[in-house]
Amino acid sequence: MKITHCLDGQGVSRLALSGELDMASADAFHAQVQQALASDRPNQLIIDLAALTFCDSTGIRALVDARAAVLACQVAFRVVNPRGVPRRVMRVTGVLDVLTAV
Repeated sequence: MKITHCLDGQGVSRLALSGELDMASADAFHAQVQQALASDRPNQLIIDLAALTFCDSTGIRALVDARAAVLACQVAFRVVNPRGVPRRVMRVTGVLDVLTAV
């Protein structure tokens, strides 16, 4: 999995994921979330899944855990652009609406 990180001038930190979010990449994703929170001190963290091609139950857990960690820091959290298999997995597991809520 590749993670691209950017911070806009308005306090929004964006992590764009590409490839697969699974057991092999969940720890790297978690580390990037923690780094973005610590270094950017954003008002909002957006996880962009437009280029994510696969997400298993470990990936879903990583997204849910990231949401909890971000909200605990009183930072807004949202997943955007889920498509294909990741979107279906999020829908079937019941987290699509929670993770994509505005």
